[in-house]
Amino acid sequence: MTGRGREYASALFDVAIADGCIEEIHDGLQTIKEVIGGSEEFKELLSSPAIPKEERMKIVEDSFGGKVHEDLVAFLCVLTQKGHIRDIDECFEVFDEIYKESAKKSTAYVTSAVELDDAAKERLVDKLQIMSGHLVEAVYRIDESLIGGLIVEIDGKRIDGSLRKRLKEIKEVMEQ
Repeated sequence: MTGRGREYASALFDVAIADGCIEEIHDGLQTIKEVIGGSEEFKELLSSPAIPKEERMKIVEDSFGGKVHEDLVAFLCVLTQKGHIRDIDECFEVFDEIYKESAKKSTAYVTSAVELDDAAKERLVDKLQIMSGHLVEAVYRIDESLIGGLIVEIDGKRIDGSLRKRLKEIKEVMEQ
């Protein structure tokens, strides 16, 4: 990461606050991420010096004009014009961090040995919301090697309540 994406994302967030369109910008970034995020070809097209800047900006306007907030189209045009479109992934990531912090939202990555039922998921999210003081969106993964229990990663913290970890701790105590 260059850090340039952080500057752009912060500036975009400031514009979104000033224009009162934070939710629209956040939602529009998700739309753009779906189109550009996985396409190195699209990023290459928008950063190619072989294509005049005016044509590249027209591609941006044709691709996203009327589909996302006009501030986002202008934002993409600036990135394209300055030759910084490759920083877009960092912009997505940083904007999302700033957005979640300002909205008091967190994403919890929950890894379990088996699929959790809906009631267990609801209880877990409730506890995580109390613990973090934020609204929590959970992303669930299964890793059978955990044997049992959960690993939760939220707000830069890791809570490892897996059976695998407990067995490892018991083994270490027995080896002493």
